Formats: sequence, structure tokens, C-alpha cells
Amino acid sequence: MSIDQALIKRKLLNVATTGRFATFAPEETNHHTKQLKSYLQHHQDKLDSIELFQLFELDFYLSLITGHDIEAKAVLERLNDQFGGKVSSQRIKLLKSIYFEAIGDLESAGKVLSEDPDELILSRRLTTMSRHDGARYISNLIYYLNLAPGDVVAWCELADEYAKLKEYKKAIHCLKRVLTNQPDAYILYNKIGSYYYQLSLGSHKEKNELLQSSVKEYLRSVEIYAGNRSTWEGLYTTVKNLEDGTEKEKLIKICERELSKN
Repeated sequence: MSIDQALIKRKLLNVATTGRFATFAPEETNHHTKQLKSYLQHHQDKLDSIELFQLFELDFYLSLITGHDIEAKAVLERLNDQFGGKVSSQRIKLLKSIYFEAIGDLESAGKVLSEDPDELILSRRLTTMSRHDGARYISNLIYYLNLAPGDVVAWCELADEYAKLKEYKKAIHCLKRVLTNQPDAYILYNKIGSYYYQLSLGSHKEKNELLQSSVKEYLRSVEIYAGNRSTWEGLYTTVKNLEDGTEKEKLIKICERELSKN
């Protein structure tokens, strides 16, 4: 295996095992999907059984995220056929429940989950199944995160629920928990910046301080990846509301220059 392919393998396995794909921007999702499928097509014979399962599992998730339900089903069937007797049935049940939920078959998803309600991962899926009830969903996520505090996907989901309720401080706390494990997730800095901005709209005394916090998060986001237009748009909106000063004028010029490129 060439050095380049070895690096690609390590990167894809890292994405698969950390759940980083849950925080990808659309262009990142598409890039990793193409890279993964190409790698599996040409190099899967270089993988051991655990690595192969992990990358098939990643292929399943990315297929669902990109709206390719048929491809996701094909990957699930291959996993079941190839690994059904070699890996924990819990993992297969988890993926089945996710697939059924994605296609809108909540009854089948619930049936799969109810077979082993005491297992941790399946308990996580039971939590997800309560998402139609906002208050219950938040309560279940908090309970689950006390058991599995390293689940970055659950923290992101909890942040989204708090944001829906305009509880932006709590949403920020959740995303900062994720950033301790994924410090380069620029999309999360973007979200935190937008939440600080929303907080500033309802504050008079701390307005400029909150706007400064928003600017800081947006700048961290563009420091990691400068090609996301929505980040520049959020930064521009925030900066225009800052108190007048040389920093404000400088940042406005930078934002206008970047936004004029697209």
C-alpha cells in the first residue's frame, strides 16, 4: 500500500470511529463519500475484518446522510451477510434501527430496538426515537450522556434541541463539549458564533461583549477553513453590530473582500 493510501486509510478510520462525519459540512460529506467508495473499491483487501466493518459502517452512515437509502440498504445487507456471525448483534441491530427510521418506518425501528432495551447503544437509539417530543428528547439525551459522555453526536443533537428552544447558552455549552474532542470542527465554531449573536439580540448591557464572543468564534472557524461562505456572512452581520472602532472597520473590509469573491 502506498504512503498516500495508508494516510487515506487512517483518515477514514478516524472519521468512522470518532463520529466526525456528523459535523461535516455538505462539501466535506461529499468528498469523504467519494474517497471512501474509491478506497473500498480498490483497497479493501488491505483491511482486517475490524477495519473493513468500520469502513462499511461509515459507508452506511454517509449513504443515509447524502440521501442514498438504497445504497445504505445494500451496505447493511452486506454487513449482515459478511459479519452477522462475527460481530456483536448489537451493532447490526443499531444500524437496522437507523435505516428503518431514515425511511420512515418507525414501527420496525422500534421493534428492532425493543429486542435488547438494556444495551447501551440500543438505549441511545431509543432516546433518538423520542425526538418527536422535544422535552422528553432533551431529558433522554441528558440521561444518556451521563452514561456515555463521549458521544459527540448526542451532544450535537442536544445543542440543536436547546437552540430550537432559544436556550443558546446551553447549546453553546454542548458544542464546546464536542470541541474538546474535535477542535478543528469549524462548522461548530460557526454555530457557536451564531448562538452568541442570537444572545446579543436579547441583551443590552452585555450586547457588545456577546458580539465580541461571536466574532471570536467566527474567526476561529475561518482560521480552520476559510472557504465556507456562511461563516463570512455570519461574521459580517455580527461585526456590523459591534461598537464603532478601528477593529470593526478592519473586519468589515475583510468580510466584504471575502464575500466579493463568490
